[in-house]
Amino acid sequence: MDHGRNYKAKHEEMATGMQLGTVPFKYLGVTVSPKRLSILDCTILVDNVVDRIRGMGAKHLSYAGRLVLIRAVLSTLHNYWTRIFILPKTVLKKIESICRDYLWHRKTDSASPALVAWERVCRPKRQGGWGLHNLMVWNMAVVAKYVWWIEIKADHLWVKWVHDAMCEWYPWPLNAWAVPKHRFISWLVGHNRLLTQDRLLSMKIIQSNLCYLCGIQQETHTHLFFKCVYSRRCCKLVSDWCAEPLPDEDCINWWCRKRYRNLSKKKIVGVILAGLIYHIWMARNKCRIDQELLRPEKLVQLVKQDVRNRLKKFQIKCTSVSVLNWIETIVKS
Repeated sequence: MDHGRNYKAKHEEMATGMQLGTVPFKYLGVTVSPKRLSILDCTILVDNVVDRIRGMGAKHLSYAGRLVLIRAVLSTLHNYWTRIFILPKTVLKKIESICRDYLWHRKTDSASPALVAWERVCRPKRQGGWGLHNLMVWNMAVVAKYVWWIEIKADHLWVKWVHDAMCEWYPWPLNAWAVPKHRFISWLVGHNRLLTQDRLLSMKIIQSNLCYLCGIQQETHTHLFFKCVYSRRCCKLVSDWCAEPLPDEDCINWWCRKRYRNLSKKKIVGVILAGLIYHIWMARNKCRIDQELLRPEKLVQLVKQDVRNRLKKFQIKCTSVSVLNWIETIVKS
């Protein structure tokens, strides 16, 4: 019986000039199979993700740099596979675990907890996330598009619910004009997830939660950036420099209430605020590690330098003469 089938196959190969193949087989680096892919079939995908993340210099990237690398890896390797197959959940969870551990700990296999849950990181930017793909949801969505397509209209009830669930403060830390590493720290502040003393104390990692910058009050997000004597001094100097009032309270509430008629000015104020928050956090960490407190005047110089360098990279289109004069003053002062 088998001999007869083999003879028939060889006869067909000779007649058509094509060889009889078997499944599964590789095509463009992807395993093609009539059945659902197994975990073993997807091993090459997981290995490729790990190789990309462990590439040269990957360990030395900042939070923002690691986020960009993860986005690039997921948008190339993973998306190529998920647009073709429904991958095993175990494989998708493994890839998420690798990316999560690398983002927070620069490793691909860390047991330490993350500052922000991966589910929050994957939320859309309007909901306070970074817009990364939730792998399982994305996999089902891109495969399902081959089966059906639904036209979504603005008056649908669930669309209104999505709009109601958006983060009010999302445009501030996700402002594209700001320095990427400044944006990421500001995003963590928005979620109240920096490892300030009050959080470390709640984890029973430390015994005292006094602020490193003033040594008087408890260190919380609100105190560290807006209530501390040191931070208020820095905020006052930056405010005098840019001729704009900056928050002396929780930046989230301040930003949600603040209104600007000119979009360019609003974005630039966001750049300044993100830079101030970033450098206060860096000064706090330097004080904690090196027991050396940066002078407020020196910190403000760093903020100015970052803001000027950043604004020079953008072609600011603005019709308001007063705003253009204000921008010129910031860049040159």
